[in-house]
Amino acid sequence: MGVKSAPSEPAAATRIQRSVLVFGGSFDPVHNGHVALVQHFTMLLKVDEVRLVPAGQPWQKAGLKASAEQRIKMLELAFDGQLSVPYSIDQQEVERAATQIPSYTVDTLTNMRSQWGNAQLNEEIALILLIGADQFHNFATWKNWQQIFNLAHIVVAARPGYSLQLDTLPSEFAALWQQANGAIEDLKQCSFGKTWLETDLAWDISATRIRDELQQQGQTKETTSLIPRKVLDYLQVHHIYN
Repeated sequence: MGVKSAPSEPAAATRIQRSVLVFGGSFDPVHNGHVALVQHFTMLLKVDEVRLVPAGQPWQKAGLKASAEQRIKMLELAFDGQLSVPYSIDQQEVERAATQIPSYTVDTLTNMRSQWGNAQLNEEIALILLIGADQFHNFATWKNWQQIFNLAHIVVAARPGYSLQLDTLPSEFAALWQQANGAIEDLKQCSFGKTWLETDLAWDISATRIRDELQQQGQTKETTSLIPRKVLDYLQVHHIYN
């Protein structure tokens, strides 16, 4: 089966002036793994800005336990003072959910690009979408996933020893991924359209497991080691999971 809807060729003539790391998730709750992951890629990719995108109501997940306002507050508490570059909490998916509008990554990235408006400026800004290995394997089920290659670079964070196993993925997605795959330096040479896999990460923290333990047992020694102290205090005050 041939490749369909191939991504546009990334603009190569314009020098990248700024790179923005985009990291989305339910953050229900935010934990130390999230913070460490963003810190790691902020330094590794030498980005100039981080945008955290809390999900509204992810269509591939069951209902969230914490409210949007609570998850946004937890992000503020977790990331305040933790990064070497400016960060912001992009609330567009939460705002869409509040009006019963579904959110998709392709729409979120398109909106970010539209904020810069000017075509020349867009060519000078590299968007880097950071996803986990589980999201990578579901990527071909995302709405208009091919278009994402035309909006951002895609970086996958995986555990040591992880293998892409492209032969287990839909052929169109596997072909586009291989076509776009390159070296980490390529992410700074154009504004979108490159892919890269990082497998030197030792963090394996499950927000679902943390949430379940908090609901069943309250704060244990293990859960307190996995959640930022300020977030733990906030959870205790507001009784979000227990």
